[in-house]
Amino acid sequence: MNLKTIKMDDHSLIIGITALVSAFGIKEVWSLISKRMDIGAKKDEREDSLYAKQVEILSNKIQQLEVKIELLIEENIQLRVKVVKMESRLVINAKKRTQTRRKKDERN
Repeated sequence: MNLKTIKMDDHSLIIGITALVSAFGIKEVWSLISKRMDIGAKKDEREDSLYAKQVEILSNKIQQLEVKIELLIEENIQLRVKVVKMESRLVINAKKRTQTRRKKDERN
């Protein structure tokens, strides 16, 4: 073997080893990148899930508050009716008292 052949064989061997090392390196780099992408996707999925849960909780609370508001409105209406009835009773009672007083005053 002459010196040129050995150098070429070494050069070919170095290129082959470099190609193998880079192929394995690229595969490892790609696996790291894909793992990071998967972790990011899972994180986004968890955040979306938490967001959806919060929206659901808040919508349930809003529905409960709407029901409470409706009940309070109904109660308020009932109380207003009671107040109007009481006022009319008081007016009727006051009229009766003034009429009886006038009659008493007229008798005396």
